[in-house]
Amino acid sequence: MSFKLMLFCMFFTPVLLADSGEKVLNGYDPAVDVIAENYEAGPFLIYDCVEKHWTCVMESYYKDCQAKREKDIHEKKLDLTCAPIASMGNKKSCFQKQLFMVSQNFGTRFCIGDDWKQKEISF
Repeated sequence: MSFKLMLFCMFFTPVLLADSGEKVLNGYDPAVDVIAENYEAGPFLIYDCVEKHWTCVMESYYKDCQAKREKDIHEKKLDLTCAPIASMGNKKSCFQKQLFMVSQNFGTRFCIGDDWKQKEISF
């Protein structure tokens, strides 16, 4: 009887103690990656100059940001709408870079158009 009990404990205890918690995925998970109405989390870091915040987004939002910036520069606007900063390997590294940028209090000089920067320099 004790041998059978020992075998039962050896084979079924690990199954009962196995972790059944939430798994953290590196890919897209719609349950946790919709971070705002206009953004979904991803490995691309941008700075939203309109809403004034750092965010890690999917590639499509990053490309939209690049296109908006190029359009603003072409139109010679003084205040740019968006700044694409970097492409990271995964969401976790992007979130770490975002935390670094926030904690170091980086300025928003990249939200100012080039024409205005030149006017500030040469008074």
